[in-house]
Amino acid sequence: MKIPKYVCAFKGKDFLNTQDFSQEEITQVLDAAKDLKEKFKSRVETPYLAGRTLFMFFYNRSLRTRNSFEAGVYQLGGHAHFLSPQDVYTPTLPEDMVPYKTESISDVARVLSRYGNAIAIRIYGDAAKWVIGRGHRVIEEFARWADVPVFNMEDDLYHPFQALADIMAAREAEPKLQGKKFVVSYAYSGGLKPLAVPQSEVLITTQFGMDVVLAHPKGFELEDSVINAAKENTDRYGGSFKVVNDMKKAFEGADFVYPKAWSPKQFVPPYSKTVDKEGASAYQGKFKDWITTRELLDVTNKAYYMHCGPADRGQEVTNEVLDAYDRSLYFDEAENRLHAQKAVMAMLMG
Repeated sequence: MKIPKYVCAFKGKDFLNTQDFSQEEITQVLDAAKDLKEKFKSRVETPYLAGRTLFMFFYNRSLRTRNSFEAGVYQLGGHAHFLSPQDVYTPTLPEDMVPYKTESISDVARVLSRYGNAIAIRIYGDAAKWVIGRGHRVIEEFARWADVPVFNMEDDLYHPFQALADIMAAREAEPKLQGKKFVVSYAYSGGLKPLAVPQSEVLITTQFGMDVVLAHPKGFELEDSVINAAKENTDRYGGSFKVVNDMKKAFEGADFVYPKAWSPKQFVPPYSKTVDKEGASAYQGKFKDWITTRELLDVTNKAYYMHCGPADRGQEVTNEVLDAYDRSLYFDEAENRLHAQKAVMAMLMG
């Protein structure tokens, strides 16, 4: 069997945020994902991680992330261990230790490093106590102590694997992304959701030189560090970045639209002394008109519709758009989670 050159290309690195990699490196990942996708469709076996083990901690439930990772590592010849934190002594930060109920992340990371080849974590929302940045800190703590690669399967700041799958789908639709207008927009939801997806979308699209517009009502601002990084990306890679507070105006002339719910951060720490879920939900309820309809898509440049899934039907988007819009990339993005993640695993775990 011939092993592709991309296997082991980034061995020893962690994958916590796409910003940790250059545009050239992300392109290498996408090229590897394309190769793996073609081989998957042709039923060509790719046992590049034979005998390797991936440990997956899910503090939050998942459909796409869990199944794409489990299927992916198996297709690469390895094996995944699903770990629910409540079924072990929950890996915890030092300040939250409870005897016989929790275990130090520093210990868990070092133990699992001796059993397998990578550790993946998903943590946000209730699992991170709705303290913005706490989930990411948990993953960084794993990365600090582990002797194997650590993967961010979504925390309260970033969702890098979703961003990879999305930019892969965008490239498949329009191979030349430079200068295309990409809109990352708030969309209403009755549920509380983290900042991870919109923040990762803003970062990876500016990293590929697109003309990026972030649209949201006042009160739904992203983290300042992300906004600054997006602006730095435009300085480095070209393109543009701006923020508007009008969904329809943002959609005008767009080539891609990514309307996705996230919650107003002023109702949770560190921007509030307490977690006010009722206040956040009530504030979100003022913006039910931020919904993607077929009529709204008519003002675009025949834009591709994108969403990480699961999309809240009747809130974020109408059924007509999800089920009948011929330029929807919704299921392509979901499919690409498998191939993008396989690429990262092959490049870091090999």
